[in-house]
Amino acid sequence: MGKNKKSSEKQLKGFLLTRFFIVLVIVSVVELIVVALTNTYLIPVTIKITKFGSELQLDGAEGLFIVAFVLLTTWLVNKIFPLVNASPAQVNDFLENILAKRGFTGINTTDASELIRLISDEPKAVASLIISMIVIGIILITPYVVGGIIFSISVAKGIRKLEREQEEKRKAEEKRRYLMISNIVHDIKTPMTTVYGYAKAINDGIVPDEKKPEYLEAIMAKSNRMNEVVALLLDYVKLDSEGFTIKKERIDICELVRSCCAFSYTDVEAAGDEIDIDIPEYSIYIEADNIQLSRVVTNLITNAIKHNPKGTKIKVSVTSESKTMADDVRIFVADSGKEIPSPLCEQIFDPFVTGDESRASGAGTGLGLALSNRICEMHEFTLKLVQVPEIHRYRLGDEYQKVFVIAT
Repeated sequence: MGKNKKSSEKQLKGFLLTRFFIVLVIVSVVELIVVALTNTYLIPVTIKITKFGSELQLDGAEGLFIVAFVLLTTWLVNKIFPLVNASPAQVNDFLENILAKRGFTGINTTDASELIRLISDEPKAVASLIISMIVIGIILITPYVVGGIIFSISVAKGIRKLEREQEEKRKAEEKRRYLMISNIVHDIKTPMTTVYGYAKAINDGIVPDEKKPEYLEAIMAKSNRMNEVVALLLDYVKLDSEGFTIKKERIDICELVRSCCAFSYTDVEAAGDEIDIDIPEYSIYIEADNIQLSRVVTNLITNAIKHNPKGTKIKVSVTSESKTMADDVRIFVADSGKEIPSPLCEQIFDPFVTGDESRASGAGTGLGLALSNRICEMHEFTLKLVQVPEIHRYRLGDEYQKVFVIAT
């Protein structure tokens, strides 16, 4: 669930950033057009209407705002300061300098001062200039307002879409959990039924003495099967819990894989299979949890033994492009058995996913690969299944039909 939450948050952030930059680009382009039209047509018309056409020469909307601000401030200063017995001379000098530098055709403050005096005599002209400035300001911010509205609508629609997708994922996850429970019940109930039937037969005295050892052996085998399912299920739940963490340390991956092969060697021989071990003699060190990663490699070898016919060739190899760098280490567990069909191949790492024959024969619980994949994810490694013809790019041998690849 934590992984799904992080994925949803990442998807939402990506969506918001994408929409934001799209709207920003559109608004910027529209703003350039609006500013160009304003500077070319609206500003000259505004100056002409306010009767300042011969005195003012604006360089655009920015100049208009500065001039309007200076004229309004000057007018207010000249009206208010005398009421409090203060001289507006210094303030006027400062504002006149601004007016002379921005938007005024004159080059000295004397002309600016004369313009201010003329405007003071015609406050309606100043009011017209301020109103024009407000109108032009509204026109200039319109692209941003419209862009904000478009962005808000787009985000609202996008969030509703993401919510629908999350709801569909939730339902699919719920359905998967129900299926998982069903499979758990199946994998436990089947051997329990056998154990109960055999135990009852022995208890009722209907089993001949010479057959009792056979029945007891079957009871032990089925009980062991139930223990295996429960243990794997507990491990899967533990790995998927919030509090569980792996303990990384510096380990020799070649030695780890070599130990896993040695541990599984008797099982390979008992199954009548062959194993080819191709591991470098030198050490390659990586940061990993020795116990958990050993489980992954051992499980992949065990799967190759259990799910293939007698005489299958199994190859375990470790490769690295550099002897000094461990960032490109790959562990291969290949076999010459039959390919995994496409529908099953796509869900091979989901819990309780097995072939029908495996489930019927009790050869697998469907939790091993799910556990292995989860452990690799916690290491930030990848675990994938590659089959013919893509497998040939690894040059493992023409006889191998599929391979599980762990990449660091």
